[in-house]
Amino acid sequence: MDNHTKTMIGHMSKRTNTLLTDKHHHVLNFTYEYYSAHKTGPLYQSIQKNTGVSAQELERMFPNGLASVYTWVGIPVHAGQKICKPAVSVNVDDFRQVYLDHAATTPLRDEVAECLRGFYGDPSLDGNPSSGHRPGKRAYEVVAQARSRVSACLGVSPETIVFTSGGSEANNLAIKGIAFEHLLKTGKKGHIVSTKIEHSSVLACLHFLEALGFPISYVDVNRDGTVPVEAIRRSLRPETLLVATMAVNNETGAMNPILEIGTICQSAAVPLMVDAVQCFGKRPLKPAELEISLMSVSGHKIGAPKGVGALYVREGLTLAPLIHGGEQEHGLRAGTENVANIHAFGMASTLAHEGLEREMTRLADLHAHFLRGLCQADRRCIVNGTQVEKAFHIVNVGFEGIDSGSLLLSLSNIGISVSAGSACTAGKGESSHVLKAMGVNTDKYGTVRFSFGLRTEEKDIDYLFKYLPIVLAQLRKTR
Repeated sequence: MDNHTKTMIGHMSKRTNTLLTDKHHHVLNFTYEYYSAHKTGPLYQSIQKNTGVSAQELERMFPNGLASVYTWVGIPVHAGQKICKPAVSVNVDDFRQVYLDHAATTPLRDEVAECLRGFYGDPSLDGNPSSGHRPGKRAYEVVAQARSRVSACLGVSPETIVFTSGGSEANNLAIKGIAFEHLLKTGKKGHIVSTKIEHSSVLACLHFLEALGFPISYVDVNRDGTVPVEAIRRSLRPETLLVATMAVNNETGAMNPILEIGTICQSAAVPLMVDAVQCFGKRPLKPAELEISLMSVSGHKIGAPKGVGALYVREGLTLAPLIHGGEQEHGLRAGTENVANIHAFGMASTLAHEGLEREMTRLADLHAHFLRGLCQADRRCIVNGTQVEKAFHIVNVGFEGIDSGSLLLSLSNIGISVSAGSACTAGKGESSHVLKAMGVNTDKYGTVRFSFGLRTEEKDIDYLFKYLPIVLAQLRKTR
C-alpha cells in the first residue's frame, strides 16, 4: 500500500474518530490489493471469505460501511453513496504538475541520468569491483573516482568515505557502529546524547539501543526548532560515547549550531555524529572544520538515484560493521557495491557543489517569494521554525483550523505535491514529533512542508498561491 493511501486512511480514521485495529487494517489491505488486481472493489462475500469479517461486522467497524472502506483506499464510488470526503475539489483552468517535496526526494538530474545511461551502455563496466580481472578493475576505478568526488566536496580524504544504501543506513552504521564497538572493547553500554527532533532513522536506532540497555539522553530544543548548545554540554557524562544531531532539520529547515556543538564535543573527547542529509549539497559543510567525527549524506536529496549514500568516518575512529562478510568499504560494509548508483552519486555531488553558491542565492530568493505569497494567501497561518539560521529549501507552515491530511490530498488533486512531514513517517496519521518538541499547537494548526529544488520556479509557487486560498476556504467551510 502506497503512502498516499496510508495518509488517506490515517486522515479518515482521525476525522471520523475510528480507532483502527488489526481487523480494520486487514480489511483495508485486502480491499486495496483486490482493487489493484481486479480494478473493481470486492463485495461483502469476498471480504468475508478472505478476512473473516461479515457484512454486519464491517458496517459496525466503519462509519459508512463498505462505502467508507472503498473511499479510504481510493476506490471511486458512485455519487449518492454515503462516503467520507477526504479532500475538496477545485476546478483549475491551467492544470500543471508542481513538485514541492524535494526534502523527501529530488528528481534525477539530467546530467546524472545521462551518466547512468552511459554506464549501463558500457559492457566493460560489468565487472565486480572486488574481482581481479580487467572489467573488475574498471568497476573498482569507477567507485574510487566517486569516492574522491564525494570526499572533495567535504574537504576530506577519500579513505574516510564509506558508501551505503542511503542516509538511514549511514545513520545506523554511525550510531550502532560506535555503540557496539565500545561494547565489544569495554563490555560497557556507554551513554549517548541526542535531541528530540532527529530523523526517524536516528531516533529508531537510539530506541533500539535503549531497549538493549544503553542510556540515552534526548535534549529539548528551542521554540524555533534549533538545538541549544548549553543543553548538549549539560547532558555530557564521563561515560558519554557519542553525541548525535542533525545539521538541518528535515521538517523545518532549521540549521543547528554544529560548530559550537562540535567544539564542546572536541573538548570533552566525545565523537560528534551529524545527520547532514538535508545539508549536503545545499550548504557548505566541511566536517574537519566543524569537529565532526561521523557524518551521513544521501544521494537522492541532490539529484542522484535513490538507494545510495555515504558515511564520513574520521580517520582513526573505529566502528563495528552492521553487515558482515567481505572486506568492501574498508571492512565497514560487506557486499558488492552498487557501482552504477555510486558513480551517479559522485557526479551529482560534484555538480551540486560546483553550483552551490548560485543555488543558495536562488533558493533564498524563492523562499522570500514564497513567504510574500503566503502572507497574501492566508493571514491565519504560521511559519514554524527559525527563518534566519535555516536552509531555504524547506518551509514548514501551519494553517489554522485545517487538517493537514485534507490539505495535502486537496493540493494533490490539482497537481501540487507537498508533504505533511518526513517521507519516512508518512501515513502514520500522527502529529510530527519535531513540531511537538517545538511546542507547536498541532491541534489548532494543520502543518504542511513545502520544499524546493533545482527545478522549482517562481511560476510554480504562483500556481500554488493562485488556488491555495480557494482550497483553504472550502476546507474551513466543510469542517
